[in-house]
Amino acid sequence: MVSNEKSILTRIKNNEQVKKSIEELLYIKSELSNFEAEYLLSVALVFIREYEDNSNNKMFIEYAYFIIAKVSYKTNDYRALYDFSVNYGYFPIAKKILDLNLIPNLTMNHIFTELAIEEFSDGTKVQTLEQKNVFSAVLEDENKSVSFIAPTSYGKSELIFQHLKKNNNKDMVGIIVPTKALIDQVYRDSKAIVKDRKIIIHDQNFEPSSDHRVLAIVTQERALRLLDSGMVFDILYIDEAHELLNFDFRNGFSNRSLLLTRVINVSRAKNSELLELYLSPAIVSDESLTIRNSLKVANHKISNNLKLLDIDFLNNSGENLIYDRFLGDFIFQKEYKRTSDYIFEKSLNKNLHFLYRPKYIEEYSNILSNSLPTVFEIPSEILELIEELKLIVHPKFKLIKYLEKGLVYLHGRMPQVIKNYLLKYVRESDFITHFVANSVVLAGMNLPIDNLFYLSGYANIRDLYNLIGRVNRLNEIFSPQSKDISRIFIPIHFIEMNQFPQNKNGNLKKKIEKLRGNYKDEIKNPMLDNATIDANNREMADEIVSSEIEIIKSFDNPKFKEKLLRAGAQQLLNYSEQGMNILETRIQKIIKPIDDDYLLETIKKLFFDDFKESDFKPQYNAERLKHAETINYYKLFIKGLNIYSLSERIERLVGYWNSKIDEKYMIYVGTQFGEVTKESKRYFEPRNKVYVDLDEHIGDMDYLYNLAILKLQTDEDYVGHEITLLLNTLLEFEIITQEQFDRLIYGTTSQDDIRILRLGISRTIYRKLKKDNKVNNIIFDNYGNARADHELKKYIEIQTGIEKFELEQYFIS
Repeated sequence: MVSNEKSILTRIKNNEQVKKSIEELLYIKSELSNFEAEYLLSVALVFIREYEDNSNNKMFIEYAYFIIAKVSYKTNDYRALYDFSVNYGYFPIAKKILDLNLIPNLTMNHIFTELAIEEFSDGTKVQTLEQKNVFSAVLEDENKSVSFIAPTSYGKSELIFQHLKKNNNKDMVGIIVPTKALIDQVYRDSKAIVKDRKIIIHDQNFEPSSDHRVLAIVTQERALRLLDSGMVFDILYIDEAHELLNFDFRNGFSNRSLLLTRVINVSRAKNSELLELYLSPAIVSDESLTIRNSLKVANHKISNNLKLLDIDFLNNSGENLIYDRFLGDFIFQKEYKRTSDYIFEKSLNKNLHFLYRPKYIEEYSNILSNSLPTVFEIPSEILELIEELKLIVHPKFKLIKYLEKGLVYLHGRMPQVIKNYLLKYVRESDFITHFVANSVVLAGMNLPIDNLFYLSGYANIRDLYNLIGRVNRLNEIFSPQSKDISRIFIPIHFIEMNQFPQNKNGNLKKKIEKLRGNYKDEIKNPMLDNATIDANNREMADEIVSSEIEIIKSFDNPKFKEKLLRAGAQQLLNYSEQGMNILETRIQKIIKPIDDDYLLETIKKLFFDDFKESDFKPQYNAERLKHAETINYYKLFIKGLNIYSLSERIERLVGYWNSKIDEKYMIYVGTQFGEVTKESKRYFEPRNKVYVDLDEHIGDMDYLYNLAILKLQTDEDYVGHEITLLLNTLLEFEIITQEQFDRLIYGTTSQDDIRILRLGISRTIYRKLKKDNKVNNIIFDNYGNARADHELKKYIEIQTGIEKFELEQYFIS
């Protein structure tokens, strides 16, 4: 908010009589008289005039729009909103008003205007004037680096595919996304549209000798491995590009934003004609995305948002307050004795409950489920899902009893295939009305959310705006099926509960107040031009920048340090110069070949044994590999991963824990679900509660089975990240062979088997295909995409549940 805007709005707020009359009519009264409506519209007109005099006063036009929309809704007279929408290019609203016959006496002017609006329609949806202009500007921009900044649901995916179509002569294309959940969504969208290139979602899907036209939908880690494999990108689409700005100096070289800038810089070094399109709902400044020593990104931005925020706050005392983000004022509504009463009263069809910690998600889901009424008529598809989860996960999986009340929770510590499957029900089942999740699941996801309950999160206001943008997506508001123009009002409910505090004990009310004004980009990544680095981090920032420059310069012929960084060991272990010298000498002297049964022991011996504290600073998660018991555990874990189903692995793990009940046994689960510390130099700090004490849960089988589900996914992620990065380093230095790597990770060296496993399908599904003799019915088209032949299509058609879901996902276009 510019100072002039803030000054005028604050004066209104401080004038008790004016403020009270505006707030009474906007928020308290449900119906308005003609006089009251005219009063509010005259206030809106004043703000419009102020905006017309100075278009930098964006808050004034937003406030005018908010007032006009509220008046139209309360009086059921939409003429003013229609006129405003036509005059300011908000054509989807004007078209919806006409489609719903909300203006009773149409004139020739309305008819001619409707014909003019058709120019902004593609047959399925109507664009705003600004949206159409910005889309065209992006597609016509001849710059190599271009950004598209727009509120969530303003057609980011559509723009990517239009841009790709325009540049269809480019062969190697990457869509870089921040999460595995988003890979699944973009992959489904791409399969429906892109028919003339191979679509891959993992670096190991790439076959350099035969793949000549590729669309890679990957995270930055997988993109780096593709570059290492020889891929040269022609176009990079950087989705959720605001992730570039983040940086935590405690994580050093393992920051994902650093890896993302490395992807861009290496791609530029390999291809001087590289095209880049950055997409984000949450970048403020034109210069925030500029990488060091590079040209500025050409910025295209949609500023106006058709959606309006209805913000409620339920504090610890049970007071319900409406927040006017224009005047910055809280208006009392009523009191609630119980939080559950408020939630029941405010709930709509699809309610997202947001908490940032997985542990909070599970605890809150239990509280919410216990307060929801029993449902006596559960739809057959939900009953079938419940029975299926009992079979493929476990009968004691706590989510099962929540499903009976239309509640689903998801977070990053749940098995990926289960998450994807449950998201299908969140999207498609009207019975699922409550969805509890965090940003790991939601980043960039398109879900039918029409109501947000926000309980706890991080301080970053940019991420909060991004989350709010997930509610009532434009294609839902303006779809032919939607009969309610009031969905332009986005209901956001902030709920204060002592057991679910904000990150670092932040204040929820102050967070709400930050929604009043504009936020600034916090640029912390030292690889960006305008990064703000405090004095304590300056030395490390300089080291990071220097190392990154050297990595890019020597990418195809790296020195030892750069190879160590590129392969992944350095980002986990942070060797000093002395430590790297010791490691280099060890690698030179290592005796090869390494026995297959000794691969993980080699990681321990090579990277951890006999190093001094001054030689390296391992991340505490990676440091676990210095213990022989950790090595032995993961050898058995990887073996079980390739042999047993999820339900079998859960049973075996709980059985193992029960065999340890007479011992003092600690279960490592990480910070998200840890309850106690373990005394050691690195784990003694209170914040590092990464263990569960088995003694505290003896006999509680419900707890142990659900802990096993979390533990197995935690360990699978550990294998996929820490162990795989160190194995990649062994590969990089030719200490082990690709066959050894494949034999350990996949349990086979058959290239036919590995080619299909690398598609991303679960091992359980692959074992089923093998058992049913259907592997040979998987065919590959001219571009290398996996397809089902006629027999496999018939086979998939008769499958049910998650098996059919997964098979269709990978083999049916």
